[in-house]
Amino acid sequence: MNAKRLQAKLETLTAGTIVVVLLASACNDAEDGLGEPEIGAVVVTQWNDSTELFLEYPYVVAGEQTGNWAVHLTDMEDFKPIRSGTLTVSFVRDQVTAETFQVDAPLRDGIFILDPVIQQPGVYRVELELTSPQVNSRHTLGQVRVYSSVEEALAAEVVEDEGGIGFLKEQQWVIPFAVHPLEEHEVQRTVRAPAEIVPPDGALVEVSALVDGIAPANENRDAPSVGERVREGQILVVLTPTAQGGGFAQSRGQVERLQREVERSERLFAAGAIAGKRLEESRHDLEIARAELDAIGGVTGGVYQLSLRAPISGVIARRSFLPGGRVEAGEPLFTIVDPATAWLRVQMSAATATKVANSSGATFTTEDSDVVFHTSRLLSVGAVLNPQTRTVPVVFEVAEAGGLFAFGQLAQATVPIGGTVKGIAVPNQAILDDNGTPVAYVQTGGETFARRILTLGERDGTRTQVLAGLTLGEMVVTVGAYQVRLASLSGGDFAGGHAH
Repeated sequence: MNAKRLQAKLETLTAGTIVVVLLASACNDAEDGLGEPEIGAVVVTQWNDSTELFLEYPYVVAGEQTGNWAVHLTDMEDFKPIRSGTLTVSFVRDQVTAETFQVDAPLRDGIFILDPVIQQPGVYRVELELTSPQVNSRHTLGQVRVYSSVEEALAAEVVEDEGGIGFLKEQQWVIPFAVHPLEEHEVQRTVRAPAEIVPPDGALVEVSALVDGIAPANENRDAPSVGERVREGQILVVLTPTAQGGGFAQSRGQVERLQREVERSERLFAAGAIAGKRLEESRHDLEIARAELDAIGGVTGGVYQLSLRAPISGVIARRSFLPGGRVEAGEPLFTIVDPATAWLRVQMSAATATKVANSSGATFTTEDSDVVFHTSRLLSVGAVLNPQTRTVPVVFEVAEAGGLFAFGQLAQATVPIGGTVKGIAVPNQAILDDNGTPVAYVQTGGETFARRILTLGERDGTRTQVLAGLTLGEMVVTVGAYQVRLASLSGGDFAGGHAH
């Protein structure tokens, strides 16, 4: 048997199914025209707490080099390749180590290569021990047969692979990717309902013109624009009031006249020319006039101009005046929002809303995003039905929103209503919507995956109960499922391997 032909065979292997799959090689025989059968190969996939082992190797013949063992090792912490370290491979029979091989470093990230020669035929336990700065790990292959001759290896039974969606290690290692064994979990009973991001009371304010006037161009050249952050008390706009009965100019003139009157009364009182009651009345009239002027907005400098200031700190959401333009009393000039905190207003049926009273919080996703956000506490449960939607508002606080949301943004909320169910459950991000059908992908081998149609149960902010479609212990793709789906759509089902 030509060793080079065996190596070429190994380099065209694709991934097989979990644990052990024996691959046929008739296509290579036809291509090289030799008409000779090829030695079969074995594919093994194992997971432990530290690493995933994906191993491809040809049948082993005593005293022969039958081809490379391609050992793929993945760190289960971040699902990235093992980039450095030493791999020790021991062949053990009858509790005695017969042969030991050491590979000082991966040939390339994640892949260790060795071509072991075992002198004696038989069945061995093979132990693979990794010592790496990333992680230390051990994998054991229970039964590895070493054939006595090439002819015996050629005559050995070859089991056909069942196929699957091909997604190579080199593809998995360069994207966010993760798999986890399916387990039972408790899932909160919830309901899903439409929601909206709304500002808290007092977190959205409008600043309106208090008088008819003009916004002088020079004084308002640096007026804040949409999206700009302002602080409480900051001047937003300066107005020059126009003539109007009982307007700003008259209020300003009244304050100045009464100020002079108070000063005169103080002098007369000091000279004993008037009674103290007269002075008190003058001061009282001045206080009232000042209060009226303050209600309009006060003045800037010594001119007859009115300054409108920000009542809260926040971000300018809307600005509706132009420097140099006219404004009318009551006209909204600015809208300011404080995005630090938001409220989630969920529309729920009256019967369901009554079950939310003791809920600690809800989760939600916003439109055009799959990111899950959490509310911090329940604020209120409405008691009056909306006559159009026949729902009541249930309001949650979203603390530390940090400007992540736009007020008015639509959302989909998941609200706990008490109680839990226990069963097979997967992280919500593991489930994809395939044209209205919920599906997940399980890893059946190191580089092969299978699509599963799911029947779903309860869903909370973290996990979804799976009633049918998955089995305990299977390795479900929790990160990167969409990329696996793309591989299936591109015709990647067992379509091509990779060289080592």
